[in-house]
Amino acid sequence: MRSGLQRMIAKDGSLWHMDRMAKVDVVVMPPSALKIVTRLNEHRKLSGIFGLQSPIERTQEFDLNALSPNVSSEQEGENINLYGVRLRCARGGCVTEWLASLAISGKPMHELKTGKLAVTSLEELVYEDRAPKDSPGERKGEIYIPVCDMASLDSLSKAFRHAIIKAGGKKPLF
Repeated sequence: MRSGLQRMIAKDGSLWHMDRMAKVDVVVMPPSALKIVTRLNEHRKLSGIFGLQSPIERTQEFDLNALSPNVSSEQEGENINLYGVRLRCARGGCVTEWLASLAISGKPMHELKTGKLAVTSLEELVYEDRAPKDSPGERKGEIYIPVCDMASLDSLSKAFRHAIIKAGGKKPLF
């Protein structure tokens, strides 16, 4: 999915333009576990002068019955088409997450990070150092999945809520 160029106003009042490109793959692991692999590149430009981007791959594994059925639908900023679905653990850190930086093979990393090299396809990116599973995963208490339109946000939120309830997900203790 691709958001297209979106205007954003930062907390300090500066005007940024952002183009989000994301690819989310979901693997079902019986009986009720999921693995979500998100390749994400957010290209940000400050008033058309200064650019930043940092492509990453985030792998998250969790059991649906450990999540709360209270699924949050979020919009990032006002009047922009950047959304996300947030899932929280019912108790403690139930999500194992691996994070890896991505790069364009044979190209300088500095030019990629400053936005001089445009990422046209997430498939052209390779791991900068090593595959995420080569290092120990970090335990997290929530999952955030980027979405680029309201229809996908509603559909994904309902699907996750239904799947969590069917798997036996429980409300948080407090």
